[in-house]
Parts: sequence; C-alpha cells; structure tokens
Amino acid sequence: MTDDLLTLRVEKLSSHGEGIAFSEGKAVFIPYSIPGELVFCRIVEDHASFSRAELIGTKEPSPHRSEPLCPLFGVCGGCALQHIEYAYQTKLKQAAARETFQRIGGFDPGELDIVTGEPYHYRNRTQIHACGDGGLGFTKAGSPEAIRIPKCPILISTLEHWLVAENRKAHPYRALSALIGERPRFSVFGQDERIYIEGRETYAAASVRGKNFQFPVAHFFQSNIIVLEKLVERFVEPLKGVLALDLYSGAGLFSLFLADNFDSIECVESDAASMEAARLNLSRARAKVGFSDILVERWIQTPHANRAFDCIVADPPRAGLSPELRAWLAGAQADALLYVSCDHASLARDLRDLTQKGWKTEDITLFDFYPQTGRLEAVARLARAAR
Repeated sequence: MTDDLLTLRVEKLSSHGEGIAFSEGKAVFIPYSIPGELVFCRIVEDHASFSRAELIGTKEPSPHRSEPLCPLFGVCGGCALQHIEYAYQTKLKQAAARETFQRIGGFDPGELDIVTGEPYHYRNRTQIHACGDGGLGFTKAGSPEAIRIPKCPILISTLEHWLVAENRKAHPYRALSALIGERPRFSVFGQDERIYIEGRETYAAASVRGKNFQFPVAHFFQSNIIVLEKLVERFVEPLKGVLALDLYSGAGLFSLFLADNFDSIECVESDAASMEAARLNLSRARAKVGFSDILVERWIQTPHANRAFDCIVADPPRAGLSPELRAWLAGAQADALLYVSCDHASLARDLRDLTQKGWKTEDITLFDFYPQTGRLEAVARLARAAR
C-alpha cells in the first residue's frame, strides 16, 4: 500500500466490473471507475503482475457516469456498476467478453449480441446475511462483514418489500431464526407475490414460460426469470430430435422444455437434492426420461454415454467443462451442442479446445442476467464439423 496519488487513464472494464488502467506496464484495477476516464487513485494492493487501487476522484469524468440508485452503493458488495448508465454497461460488457474470447479463446467472435431485461428489480433469488446489529443484509465490499440493508433496488419488488419490512424491526434475525434455525446466511426466492425462505420452506416454486418447477430453496436456480425465459425461447425450445442429453441438469429446467420436442432425455446431475427435484418436475413429461445422479465425469464412462445423441445441452458451474468431458465430447456421437456458461473466460477456453476436437461454433449470444454487476452469461451453439 502506498500514499502516492496516481493519475491514470482507465482503458477497459474487467469481468468483475472494475475499471482497468495501466501504470508502468502493470494492470491497475480501480473499482467504480469507467473506461475513458482520467482518475486520481491510490494503490491499496500491489502484486507482481497487477495492483488494486481505490478511486480518489475523477479529473475527466465519463459522460456515461450516473447517480447510483442505491444509497449503499460502494459500501454493499452486491453491485459494481450502478455508477454507469445501463445502456453503456452492456456495451462495456460486450467489449470485455469479446476481448476474453480473443485473448483466451484465440478467436474473434465479432460483434456479440447481448440480450437484456430490466436494469433494476430483476433478481428473484438472493442470499441474505445476518448482521451484527441483528438486522438482515449483504456483505460489505471487500469484507466478510454484513451490513443491514434498508432497501435493495436489485431485488424484485416482492423481495425488496419483505426485506424493508423485516429491517424496520429492531432485531429481525432473532425472530426469523426462531422459524428457520440458526442460519447466518440463507437463500430467499420470490416470484410474483410469493416468497420462499430457506429453513422455513424446503422447496420453492417457479414458473418459467408457462411451465411450473419446484426446487430446493437452498440450491441453485436462475436468479433472473425474465432473462431466463428469453434464453429458453431463443435457444432451448427450437431444439428437436429423438434423444437429448442434459449435462448438469439441476432441477430439470432445460429438460422439461426439451421433453416437448424429443422422444427421450438423459439427465445427469450429481447433486442429489436437485436430482430429486428433477424427477418431480419431469414426472409428467411427454418424453421418456432417464436420470443419472452421478458426476458427469463418471457418467461419460458408463454405457449410456455410448449412445447417439441428437443434441447435448451443458450448463456447467463457473469452472466450465473438465478436460475429461472435453475429451469425451471430441468422440461423442452428437450433432449439436448447446453450451450455457456463467463465465466467459472458461467458455473461451472450452470453445478453443472443442473447435480443435471436431466442433464448430455457430453462434455466441450474451445474456445480461445480472445488471449492475460485472457478471455476464453466454450461450454458445456448436455443430459437429465435417469429418
């Protein structure tokens, strides 16, 4: 850490939503800055290959700088981009994703289409933390300490109103813990007027493009239903064939849509609770459904993996596809692959590898599931290249 004040020109946006400048050839990450700005900053972390700085002021502010909607922006660690006009946020995210595909993937995807929803009041699912003062909130930026939140414009209105009402009480966590048990961190899901709280309910219910789902409140489900519906409509519903494979199938979200246009589906998911929900959600599916509640890396070693698939859908965690799975995909009997990714760095790596193993990337589309943050999801559609 140094007391020296630097004047730097911010050049681009990181995937975490920080501005990136350069000083003596080293990248300097500056939260709450905007590409194009000339800023005053101070180094707070100095590493061999990069530094982190705090923003002191802007000498030449961006015309796209806007007033944050949340009074705790910069204190709460949930958002990184409320200081940037939303339309410009999406342009910066497009540029950051394209640069990642060029740098890590070794190819230029061109101008990437980005699908957006509402910039605020979009989030259906969140994790709430118990605060030291007995309130409910989120962790501070760069700290494990939680801060009581008076309101949150990111949450859908139903969840925000619930959080506001709870935090008007002196010690809301004390009363809530009597219902849900001692959970310093717990998940909450809401849609329309209904709220599900981990510990109070085991399962939550969600509606996606007219289909009803149940899933464990404590487990993963997409947090932006509006943008999720656009993804399903554009990429999942048009898929057709005889046999589909759904890797990392979770609670069966994509499989239930695939069941309308395929005769059979194979679901692979290692999380037992999510697989139990998938069996429930797909119990009345038109298609015949097989369930394998084992790791994907184990499943590809079973006889089930030797069948011919018309389409494979993969929605892996942030780390992306493992080397073992990428190697299996090289020889898999499949005509099409739909890859849903929550991290475009691992996606870029995997696409580079898959294109060297007989696949051709036909389309990459970005989905802004998390406005006001640096996070971005993407869908890549691949076809088997001519052998």
